[in-house]
Amino acid sequence: MTARELDRREVLAAAGALIGLVLPPIGCAADPEALSPGQVAVPLSDLRDGERRIVIVGENPVEVLRSGGAVTARMLRCTHMGCVVRWRPEAQVYVCPCHDGRYDADGRPIAGPPPRPLSVVPVSIRGKRAVVG
Repeated sequence: MTARELDRREVLAAAGALIGLVLPPIGCAADPEALSPGQVAVPLSDLRDGERRIVIVGENPVEVLRSGGAVTARMLRCTHMGCVVRWRPEAQVYVCPCHDGRYDADGRPIAGPPPRPLSVVPVSIRGKRAVVG
């Protein structure tokens, strides 16, 4: 067998074939159900209508609420100093234990020092799961 020089096109074609064997096609994920870092999945069957459920996303407590067909989520950190607020069902308000800040049921500040509403956290529905974060 004699050695011969490969031309540029042959080298590029061989390299492209090798890359195609090693890397998956662009846009294809190994698992379409896989979660990204900072996301949490909650089975929809675990979310009863009107019931508030707390999950941890990253290092933050997040409340997930199913109301009718919609699932929403909000960060439970006060927008004043970052303390964790608590839902008080009897008064229908969130209360911050640090400086007595209060938020209405939609997370809008109604008393005390909070400067902004509680942060909304994105939720997407994937099959039978709510993906939060």
